[in-house]
Amino acid sequence: MRTKAIIGVVATSALLLTMSGCSKEDMDKAKSTAQDAAESASEMAEGAMDTAGDMADGAVDAAGEAVEAVGDAAEGAMESAGEMAEATMDSAGEMADDAMEAAGEMADSAADSANEMMDDASDSADEMMKDAESDAADMMEGAEADAADAMKKMGES
Repeated sequence: MRTKAIIGVVATSALLLTMSGCSKEDMDKAKSTAQDAAESASEMAEGAMDTAGDMADGAVDAAGEAVEAVGDAAEGAMESAGEMAEATMDSAGEMADDAMEAAGEMADSAADSANEMMDDASDSADEMMKDAESDAADMMEGAEADAADAMKKMGES
């Protein structure tokens, strides 16, 4: 943009000088000034091109670094996901072990309770048997006494 403005100024100056009827010396001076301005504009254009090239190189480098950073972030995310999955599997294994242990304890407790119930039932059955035997013996004694009384009464009659 600046280059166009400088060239425009130089061209306009040269045109004005030629139209005003300047001397050869003035013309040489204007020509020299125009050449200096053109060289300056050329140097500025080269500088701008170098700067643009440097900026483009910087942009390429920045883009490469950004891609590398994204790759590193993705790798970190994959590692984290793997670690989380491993931790989850470990937790699930521990929970399964705890559940198996609790189930074993419950089974032992149920077996103990069943044994206690069997012992109680056996004790109750033994007591009931003893009571039944005692009642049967008492009934036998009563029946024998009644039979003896009945015999006695029959013998008296």
